[in-house]
Amino acid sequence: MCQDIADTQDEGVRTDAISRGFSDIRLIPNDRLLTKIAATEVDLRVVVWVKEFLLGPSQRVRVDGQLSEDVRVTSGVPQWCVFGPLLFLAYVNDIWRNTESKIRLFGNYCIIYIKIMDSSDIDKLQTGLNRLGECAVENEM
Repeated sequence: MCQDIADTQDEGVRTDAISRGFSDIRLIPNDRLLTKIAATEVDLRVVVWVKEFLLGPSQRVRVDGQLSEDVRVTSGVPQWCVFGPLLFLAYVNDIWRNTESKIRLFGNYCIIYIKIMDSSDIDKLQTGLNRLGECAVENEM
């Protein structure tokens, strides 16, 4: 991205960019994440491994010395997990669909940008931003 912007500056052209944050990976429904990973045509053993990893955790709470029953965790990745960013990128990897702008992913943020040659490029950036919003709603982010 930085090189793209530097190149357009060298050409004397402007680049418009917008940063967009998404929900934390811990809030994403596991079933939707697994569906998206399976749709990438990755080896089925990987899908099974991720499923077992995600569906294994449970949690309980202690209130006034009393422990609750275990409850299975149905969304997200444990906060301490280094696997989380990779799963999040797998989840949002299709956000580039139907946009002419460039998109770069950084954790749970993305930057959408485009070289502005004329007013139609501004419209393309807005269309891309609208598509990101639609994708966020579709994917419960």
